[in-house]
Amino acid sequence: MKKCVIILSLFVVAGSIFLSGCSKPKKAVTQSGNGSDATATAAASDQPVDMKIKWTIGRKYPMRIELSQSTKTDVPNQPQPVVQEMNLTQDFDLSPLKQLAGGGTQLELQFNNQAMNVSQGGQTVLTFNSTQSPGQDGNNPAVAVLRAMIGARIQYFTGANGKVERIEGVDALGKRIAASGQPQAEAMFKQMFGEDTLKRYCSFADGMPNRMINVGESWPFQEDLTTSIGVLALDMKYTFMNWELYNNRKCAHIVGTGRLSTKSVSTASGAMVEVEKGKITGDFWFDPALGMIVGYNDTEDMALKITTRAQAMKTQFNQKIRYALVDVP
Repeated sequence: MKKCVIILSLFVVAGSIFLSGCSKPKKAVTQSGNGSDATATAAASDQPVDMKIKWTIGRKYPMRIELSQSTKTDVPNQPQPVVQEMNLTQDFDLSPLKQLAGGGTQLELQFNNQAMNVSQGGQTVLTFNSTQSPGQDGNNPAVAVLRAMIGARIQYFTGANGKVERIEGVDALGKRIAASGQPQAEAMFKQMFGEDTLKRYCSFADGMPNRMINVGESWPFQEDLTTSIGVLALDMKYTFMNWELYNNRKCAHIVGTGRLSTKSVSTASGAMVEVEKGKITGDFWFDPALGMIVGYNDTEDMALKITTRAQAMKTQFNQKIRYALVDVP
């Protein structure tokens, strides 16, 4: 279970890194900026784009995140590496509630559905789907966390630049989780979905330049990310490649590449995890008419050193994330 906790902590490391820049599950948007229609352009134009997030009060933004993660760990005195895989799907709504003095926005996030599956060595060690009856959840503390999140609401308060300045509702969510009766659930919640991680769910504006950008133009972005495994240094470069059609929207297609490295370590996850080599690649689509990132794909490859009291291990970590704005009513 310790290994499982460590890896569950790792997925939040990059759950929204590229942006830092239930009932029946919703169907994600059809992506035309990838695959056979990747060359379809919205307009043969070199026009610039005003790269700035713009929330519309009273509008609901249904979101879906699909995450797949795999790790291969070389454990001392074991002939074969330990292979673990995780898949996570989350559906949630973002609702801008009101404009704030100074030009910021108050938003609310509500978790609707989520499902998670974790396997190790080909054997399932954790499974959860919020569409199923709670009676099928079992006694796993991670499942208690996932169940308690359904229906939870988190408030976000941004500045005029769109960046999240503070959030509210994390303590209330922690109390919901504590009420599950699982003694380890609250501590696991802080590892998996602590305040710094939840804050990044609305950090769409973090990597945005907030100005006019021309086709072919690039801009850098650096940020220190506080996670359960320590502070990580993110160093990205974004480039406005071209205009493309994405789900029938005229979008600016942005490509990003970057590095992730350890700045300081923490043992909050029960082990010391260091990023010895971290590479991030991906792209996203920004709809200037909506003022919103409507989709992104992200791949992260990291070589990790995990040190526990008993041993030191080398882990190859791969994570793929797909985000989509499901629809806008």
